[in-house]
Amino acid sequence: MQKLRERNLFFSTDVEKAIEEAQMIFMAVNTPTKTYGEGKGFAADLTFVEKCARQIAEVANSDKIVIEKSTLPVRTAEKIKEVLSSNTKGVYFEVLSNPEFLAEGTAIQDLFKSDRVLVGGDDTKTGKAAVACFSFYLC
Repeated sequence: MQKLRERNLFFSTDVEKAIEEAQMIFMAVNTPTKTYGEGKGFAADLTFVEKCARQIAEVANSDKIVIEKSTLPVRTAEKIKEVLSSNTKGVYFEVLSNPEFLAEGTAIQDLFKSDRVLVGGDDTKTGKAAVACFSFYLC
């Protein structure tokens, strides 16, 4: 593996500043099983996903690539896009999916030695550019 540039991954507890400064934002939030309503006991509770997307929409002042990094139900990216579109500052968001393939009992080994990495985005010019940009950082 060739080093492409200096360190470019940062962690912070100052979420608003991190959103403002980031080009790419990973949404890695808890998705517990619903304990209420339709799907109780079976479906994923997307409350934290929606709250995270809402905060990104409120704070962002420049275009961003938002990557959903969880094991989420199909079409969650559409819900994230819907929430992000509430940004009235003219900010453009491209949403990518980067699901996890972790198995119970081997999750840590699977995380550090993935046998596959899947990245998906819209089949548009900007979607393909975002996937290419993300893929560049995987190197």
